Amino acid sequence: MPSLPELSLNERRLIELIFKNRGMARVDLAQLSGMTGASVTRLIGRLIDFGLIAEEADRSGAQGQPRRLLQLRASRFYAAGVTFSVSRMEVAIVDLGGAILATRTVEVRTGSPEEVAEAAQATVDDMLRELSIPKADLVGIGVSVPGNFGTASNLLKAHPFFPAFENGRAVEAFRDTFDIPCHVENDGTAAALGEFVFASGEPGGDPLFFIHIGHGVGGGAVIDGKPFRGANGNACLPGVLYPYDQPRPSGQDLLETLKAAGFPLRDFEEMSALPPNAVPALSAWINRAGAQLRHSVRAAAAFFDPMCIVIGGRLPSDMNSRLVEIVLAEPLEGPSRGLPIAPVRASQLGSQAGAVGAGCLPFYRALFTGAVADGGSMHLNGRRPLQP
Repeated sequence: MPSLPELSLNERRLIELIFKNRGMARVDLAQLSGMTGASVTRLIGRLIDFGLIAEEADRSGAQGQPRRLLQLRASRFYAAGVTFSVSRMEVAIVDLGGAILATRTVEVRTGSPEEVAEAAQATVDDMLRELSIPKADLVGIGVSVPGNFGTASNLLKAHPFFPAFENGRAVEAFRDTFDIPCHVENDGTAAALGEFVFASGEPGGDPLFFIHIGHGVGGGAVIDGKPFRGANGNACLPGVLYPYDQPRPSGQDLLETLKAAGFPLRDFEEMSALPPNAVPALSAWINRAGAQLRHSVRAAAAFFDPMCIVIGGRLPSDMNSRLVEIVLAEPLEGPSRGLPIAPVRASQLGSQAGAVGAGCLPFYRALFTGAVADGGSMHLNGRRPLQP
């Protein structure tokens, strides 16, 4: 089993601040966390002793004695992420910094969820051996599933293009098969959380709303540092705006459009090999889908008032960027008079959002404040005892 201990809420707060700011000085941690300097020093000492955090000199150009910055040790812990396309699953090993260390694609033959889970487990074990990563350093496995959860969080209602999961046992099969903690989310929520945690360079913001273009039109949101799942795990589904019997801004609609134009593709991964004469059909779809997605952007702004709206999913990064360009090509009316539309951008994780988002799930559960609900903890400033 992983050697990661149970962390207190304040330890998680410090880790999260260091993570989101890509390194911080102790004095800034104390100011932003609201803790005393003595508490920060004590808790940081524990995290350094455990190997989660290292202190390094900041040599960014300032003269004199360099500041000491606290950084997460990306190589201390790892997670596995599993995501699916129509006929295959992609397995990734991710480090604590969000870098993908290795990926592997495994064919998924129509079979039972148990068989799919066993194949995923064997692939993860093999990849760890090749990377010389001890199993104890794997925090857990995240699984991004192509579907929603019916009326119960353990009853998957898979997308019809994924027959291996049609009997609804997938969630239970994955959790029973893996020999380390396994966390299952729908693909939109996993992608949103991955963007919130791992996207770098430009702050993702909180709340964050993610429009996920997979085979369908899904989505996810992070509010107050937590994934917003709704009563049954099925919140944030903008696809409801687009009737199934009409053209939709979905990945399946794109595949069907390309097939009708004489360019049949089996899956999204083949889009990079489209010939030049496919460009007119592809551009026409992007123009139409981008215009349709304006409705999702307005709805997300009206219901969630997010700081950022992200468009991403299974499509290549350049297509996500072109969709955003079309969305923003004309002024968008706010949800009410005088209210603005949140900034809209393409996913920074691109087509890797599925694997990175799935791999993010174990790190989020183990290290982030949003994964616990103990604001009234008696052990706020110390390590919480292990639960029996």
